[in-house]
Amino acid sequence: MILIDTINIEPLVKAIKKFELFRQNLKTEQEQAGAIQAFEYCFELSWKIMQRLLGVRGKVANSPKEAFRMAALEGFIKDPELWFDFLKKRNLTEYTYEEKEAQEVISVLSDFSQELQTFLKNIIKDFEESNLPYKVDIVDWNKCSDDFRALIKKDLVQIQ
Repeated sequence: MILIDTINIEPLVKAIKKFELFRQNLKTEQEQAGAIQAFEYCFELSWKIMQRLLGVRGKVANSPKEAFRMAALEGFIKDPELWFDFLKKRNLTEYTYEEKEAQEVISVLSDFSQELQTFLKNIIKDFEESNLPYKVDIVDWNKCSDDFRALIKKDLVQIQ
């Protein structure tokens, strides 16, 4: 489990890895459809994680656009306008599938990839540089030894 401020970002990290695999293989229509679906999933996870991180800071974002504006102010992302464009592309695929729309989405996959990496880097850096009165290590639960997991589970208090 990869936590930042009690927010599990591991699903996003895993989704980005899958997205990158799909994004680099766009030869067939099936591969393109997979890349678009991976884009949709990463997009949804990204804005919802932004929303949760903002909530920890006492800010309420009720929509993706609000989350992107606030995330830029918090330094999580650089340019909310780019994310507004990703939102438009995401909305193209929501109710219909047309080749033209598919190509529009595919055209932003490289930019989206770069922005996802920047977002992850920024939130991890922001957390590491925070003025919390205690130090927290971020670890990947799946890479921990069984002994270490048992030690953690013994005193675990799960917060939802």
